[in-house]
Amino acid sequence: MKSAAISRLESLLQARKLDGTLLPAWASELVGPMASTGLPALDAMLGGGWRRGEVSELVGARSTGRSSVLIQTMAAATKLGEVVGLVDAVDRFDPRAAAAAGLDLDRVLWVRGPSLTVELARSPTIDRAVHQAVRALDLIVRAGGFSIAALDLADIPARHVRALPWTTWLRLAHANEGRETACLLVGEATMGKSARGASMYFEATRRWSGTSPQSRRLDALMVRVRAGINAHANLELKT
Repeated sequence: MKSAAISRLESLLQARKLDGTLLPAWASELVGPMASTGLPALDAMLGGGWRRGEVSELVGARSTGRSSVLIQTMAAATKLGEVVGLVDAVDRFDPRAAAAAGLDLDRVLWVRGPSLTVELARSPTIDRAVHQAVRALDLIVRAGGFSIAALDLADIPARHVRALPWTTWLRLAHANEGRETACLLVGEATMGKSARGASMYFEATRRWSGTSPQSRRLDALMVRVRAGINAHANLELKT
């Protein structure tokens, strides 16, 4: 049910003959095709999965599960025979671990950026690596035929991503509009989701096993995922 404020705003627009800017009633209820996250709890939280034709984000610090969810999303797509594209901005993707998680590497276009060495992290070349990665994602989206197109900017300091012009994300959203591709951005801070895309925020606590300091080992990550204000889910990711 619409709130009184929304109903009043629509009435004012209609009175000024600006109601052509409003979506028809049926459009607000229309849910396009979705791409599964590969995790039922997250699919339920998102209303079925990632929206195709939109740009969504996976946001969190290192070791919070964001990359694991990205791998599960791509694995779910390849299990359906779909093709996915991954732009790996600083060469952090582990294909062996991804294959063990169920990702069919024969259906992955992997674009590898330069390795994140100390020299790269301290040099302006990291900005060039970010620009090249964004451009590669744009090319993948415009090429079409990909179920998932992902840009992994994890481990890149947020200041380098914020240095991009804000129009970068508008162009990407426009390029992906109406396509069958779910475009995903991965990083430590929000970047530029599209209007109907989702921002998924990750927080994690570590669970340890062992009865002594010598036998202590990381057993699992207890991950809390939030999308919006009220939607959240708890996951356990084995290490």
